[in-house]
Amino acid sequence: MNQHIMRKPMVLFACLISMLSLHAQTDAEQVKDKKTTFGLRAGYEFQANKSSLNYKLNLPYIGVWSDFKLSENWSLQVELNLRSEKRDRLFNDGFRESVDELYLTVPVLLKFHLNKKFILYTGTQVLSASLKNDILGIKKWNGILGVEYNTTKNFSFDARFRHGFEGQRSSNNFRDNRISIGVGYKF
Repeated sequence: MNQHIMRKPMVLFACLISMLSLHAQTDAEQVKDKKTTFGLRAGYEFQANKSSLNYKLNLPYIGVWSDFKLSENWSLQVELNLRSEKRDRLFNDGFRESVDELYLTVPVLLKFHLNKKFILYTGTQVLSASLKNDILGIKKWNGILGVEYNTTKNFSFDARFRHGFEGQRSSNNFRDNRISIGVGYKF
């Protein structure tokens, strides 16, 4: 069996176990003080710039997150998201390639809590691995800016802009910028 194919499930399993064990390591006092929270999120992601890539409807992303309170106004959030993407790539030489991808992404976000309702955040995506094709590792280097609005104690909405820092591709002059909107549930 191909060595790269075997690594994909192991990386996914290691990421899931790491996030769950980090959350499980909180003692009873921390849970009472809400120093660590855990939740689910889902939403849609859209292409934010014109390119030679023709994106079809992006399927929703779904993920889990852990938020670690650093101080009264600051926290660190680690996410594990599963994202599907369908697209057609048209190269300058007329070649067309259709791609149907499934990605595992791991954003790490530093959050500033303006108050109980509004949160501003920034961060980066530390991992973007293809689970469908034989590609593993960092695929895109991204910066993230976002805002979150807590509608209730357990539900929130967020909007984020993800800017691709990778160099523009010489054949397509393309930089991958995305806008996403989502909803979250805190346990």
